[in-house]
Amino acid sequence: MKNRDNLRIALVSLQQDAERIPPVGLVYIATYLRDVVGLRGENIKILEKNYSNVEEDLARFEPDIIAFTSMTVDYGKIIRFAKKIRERFDVPFVLGGVHISTLPQSLDKIFDVGVIGEGEKTFAELVEIYLKKGSLSSGEFEDVKGVVFFDKGGLVVNPMREPIANLDELPIPDFKFVDKSYFRKEEIPGISDIGVKCYLISSRGCPYRCVFCSTSHFWGQMRLHSPDYTARLVKKFMDDFGSDYIKVMDDLFTVSPQRLRELKASFEKYGILDKIKGIECQPRANLMSDELCVAMKDLKIRILNFGFESGSERMLKWLKNGSVSVEMNKKAILLCKKYGFYAYGSLIYGSPGETIEDMEKTNEFIDFASRNNARYIWSFVATPFPKTQFWEIALERGKVSNDMDWDLLSHHNLDEPLLLDDSVDKEEFKRVFLKGRRKLSMLKIKLIKEFVMNNPIRASKMVLTEPMYYFPRLIKQVFRQ
Repeated sequence: MKNRDNLRIALVSLQQDAERIPPVGLVYIATYLRDVVGLRGENIKILEKNYSNVEEDLARFEPDIIAFTSMTVDYGKIIRFAKKIRERFDVPFVLGGVHISTLPQSLDKIFDVGVIGEGEKTFAELVEIYLKKGSLSSGEFEDVKGVVFFDKGGLVVNPMREPIANLDELPIPDFKFVDKSYFRKEEIPGISDIGVKCYLISSRGCPYRCVFCSTSHFWGQMRLHSPDYTARLVKKFMDDFGSDYIKVMDDLFTVSPQRLRELKASFEKYGILDKIKGIECQPRANLMSDELCVAMKDLKIRILNFGFESGSERMLKWLKNGSVSVEMNKKAILLCKKYGFYAYGSLIYGSPGETIEDMEKTNEFIDFASRNNARYIWSFVATPFPKTQFWEIALERGKVSNDMDWDLLSHHNLDEPLLLDDSVDKEEFKRVFLKGRRKLSMLKIKLIKEFVMNNPIRASKMVLTEPMYYFPRLIKQVFRQ
């Protein structure tokens, strides 16, 4: 029988992106299992695609439980991987993350149980069941809140667990659980410098409900860590890894000037502000003001990542539920220019109800942003994710289902955009999208050139050290059409 000293748990993510961000959610789970449940740290392993061969590492680790996390875009990949390794690992398979939390009805039978919503307490309860019973079977899940599983009568979705009201109850996440390569000096093109990143979550949730966003539904009501907890988290990064640049993962960081002033006081208390090069975070255009900009400047925020979404007033009003206007987006860019912030942002093409004329207005917005020193903007194809209005529309049109081909859900699906109206010609859509993408590529190339010119030796070393990582990224930007 396994006990707390010898139970081995593998936490698996197959998510990969160009920026190589560690699986932050799994770090929280791993830390909770060690500090609250009482498992040994060396018996908890985070395995992910960026710096390891997951299947080989699983074989070496020989876990007693394998827990997977998945966004919707990776769900098909996770299912295939779980089926591939099932014969080698006759252990419970647990699934968590945004996808299963927002569409529990899509649980594949390869998984023994799915965790819905915040995972710390629910997964800890499943671990306690395993320690007591030596297995995870559906007969043990009846009273567990926040799980989905198969029983004799079919799929069972239990009531949700209440969100953690006081986030400071959580132990400060220990990022020593992930590969140390995440904390080597790397490029930060936005500020034309190099640094070691701190990956900060200071809140969970968002008070807004954009029609395309599923993560706000995943987290539920917005909750904030205290400024002191947040500062101690950053200080731990600095002590453990020498972090000198903060990448904030919050859906909305700049909630108010007062919140930022409180964070500044706590950062000063722990000697953080003198040692960091800057902060990157997500604000909202409708909250931008001179007072907020002063508070951001005082906190050493340098990069602001907006969801601009559209240059069409009609489309933007719908996409953001009436909370943002094109004029607000333009004002936000001008305030960034005034106060010396680097404006980043995203744009969506191919939304339901969008016309070619609307998309051309988005391309005109790119011109405005470029003229006014926007630093970096990217675009993607409207994609339906569960628990969103996008999903409901796609469901009505027969484009999505609970057992669909999940690989179709891609932000880059130009050939089969799932939400584009039938009245819009696909070739014309592609032409307008790529027209905007070429404009945006020029911003990215400028960013890369600036970084290389300011850090020629470091840039050369990085490319020589990892040519298979950096060359494809460079080629993709230079020749993107």
